[in-house]
Amino acid sequence: MKNVIIVGAGRLGKGFMGETFYNAGWKITFLDIDPRVIQEMNRTHTYEVSVHTTKRVFTNTIKNYDAYLVDDYEHVLKAFLKADLLMLPLYPSDFPAAANELAVYFNQQFKVDPTAKKTLICLTNKNHLINQITQDFRSHLADDEVRNWFDQNVVIRDSIVRRSTDADSNYATKLVTTAVASLIIQGPVYSDFSDVKWLDVRDNVEMLKDIKVFTINGPHATTAYEGYLQGYDDIAKAETDEKVHQLVQGVHDETIEAVLYEYPVTRDQIRELEYLPAAKDEMSDSIYRVGFDPIRKVGKNDRLMGVINLCEKYHLPYTAHVKALAAAFAYDEPRDSQAMKIQADIKEMGITKTISKYIERPTTNTVVQQIAAEYDKIKKQR
Repeated sequence: MKNVIIVGAGRLGKGFMGETFYNAGWKITFLDIDPRVIQEMNRTHTYEVSVHTTKRVFTNTIKNYDAYLVDDYEHVLKAFLKADLLMLPLYPSDFPAAANELAVYFNQQFKVDPTAKKTLICLTNKNHLINQITQDFRSHLADDEVRNWFDQNVVIRDSIVRRSTDADSNYATKLVTTAVASLIIQGPVYSDFSDVKWLDVRDNVEMLKDIKVFTINGPHATTAYEGYLQGYDDIAKAETDEKVHQLVQGVHDETIEAVLYEYPVTRDQIRELEYLPAAKDEMSDSIYRVGFDPIRKVGKNDRLMGVINLCEKYHLPYTAHVKALAAAFAYDEPRDSQAMKIQADIKEMGITKTISKYIERPTTNTVVQQIAAEYDKIKKQR
């Protein structure tokens, strides 16, 4: 039996990775830093995933897995030595801590079996992180000898997530997911997971991920932020609103034009990447999940500002992106600590300085001024 370690047993870890490897007959070990996540997984030693494919909806009960806190040294080491594949469905900010926690097991792998090779696959929507993640891991290894072994025997690869997975919380044991498109993984890899459905190894993933983040995640985030302002809590319902639809369409159209200027791809190639078949009885997707962490999503090179950068480069219009960013700064969901941090900064510094802080441009910059003007319009309408 093949062995996989899933680092991060939240929504994506359980609902996508766990369900996928369970179907393939792999032995699964979940690791997490949250005691409640592990406690809930071990309470009945099962969890349920409602899977929406293009043709049917079914519930899969996942069992026969192990779940440990990442610092449960004895149990984790035993699983680590057997596994040649580690999946890391983590937020970008979680990778440095994960590298620190896992370093001890890599040190032991080198001592016990230095011939072993391992593949780590990172599942996050933020691009261009792999070099930094690799350095994070290397910095926590015991010495240069281990680092040299790591460089020769371990590969860290990026991926493109094209699957929605949701639950009431990270520790929930009832989840819902769509299964309509594969996880695209950067090659080459050391592990053989050709028997696992929904995993697709390709070249040029960094470029494809930029395109995917811009063409899929940008409009998706726009739906969440504008939908929230229009009073919705569900993405599907927000998409039916004409005002939301018009803004999302504008963001999409501006994005496609910019991407075609920047990257050596055709419209058909973009369409293949961004096209996600409709799932049967499509699952409800919360605005809270999609809009979560607006600080990251308004970042200077992320899904919205990244496209504005391209539009400026090629002298293209970006009016819809400005409106989408204004909606993101107006997003005041009280359950989202990052949204609350933005709101606190607006209260303390004013909107112009807050925008400047998070998109990392001077207060006098044209884009900052345009977003601030659109934000003021939103505040007058609310």
